[in-house]
Amino acid sequence: MSSNPTFADIVTLLNTLVPLNDPNIDNAPHLAFWRNTDRDSFVAITTDQWGIAGQLVTPGVLDTSNLYLALAGKSPFDGSQAAQMPDITQDSKARRATAEELALVEGWIKNNAPA
Repeated sequence: MSSNPTFADIVTLLNTLVPLNDPNIDNAPHLAFWRNTDRDSFVAITTDQWGIAGQLVTPGVLDTSNLYLALAGKSPFDGSQAAQMPDITQDSKARRATAEELALVEGWIKNNAPA
């Protein structure tokens, strides 16, 4: 994994967690939001319409970046309000992020989510 992750690394990771041929993603409220978008549009996404208020990514701030919280299974994505993502109970083709992959997302966000 890259020591200086970019948006392309994040998209690659998300495509690894939810494979391109996964038909179950079409049933998720957010669909495959990371596909066919650019970095600025991705960072501008809010998660309010998915049932969790806030920003998908707050560059430089891990604690308010719902992308990281969801992948790590941290509140509110710890089952208290929403499931950890990807929700492998609803999607048998998806898998959870490893500690190394979470570190990649963390590094990207803390480094201001570079393109």
